[in-house]
Amino acid sequence: MKDIKVIIIVVCSLWFASFLYNNFFLKSMIVGEYVNRNYDYKPVVPEIPYEQDTLRLFDNNQFTSRFWGKGTYKIFYTGAGTRLELSYHDEYGKGGFNSPVTRLSFGRPIIWLDRDHNHYLEKVIKN
Repeated sequence: MKDIKVIIIVVCSLWFASFLYNNFFLKSMIVGEYVNRNYDYKPVVPEIPYEQDTLRLFDNNQFTSRFWGKGTYKIFYTGAGTRLELSYHDEYGKGGFNSPVTRLSFGRPIIWLDRDHNHYLEKVIKN
């Protein structure tokens, strides 16, 4: 009985550590350059890019992107993990986009654009 409790505690601890690693990020881990992945599908959602694009998040909470232009971002945390909120101006006035930041299979941080189509922005790791 004691062995089963130890196994359960170890498995739960590993799952919890994995959840934290894949879903919670410090600002310094999020700042950087992201490229658009898996964007060639239809129908399209107007608020996300369906072409090659690079999102650059700067330390001063500013961002640039060919699709969204220039704007600001906020990072906030929920029980499910880290979220990123972009604010920008477009031809219709003030725009915004809110998305979770996670990892795929313990890989690089990604910003989800459309989970149903596996569409996301992946962080570029520079050497």
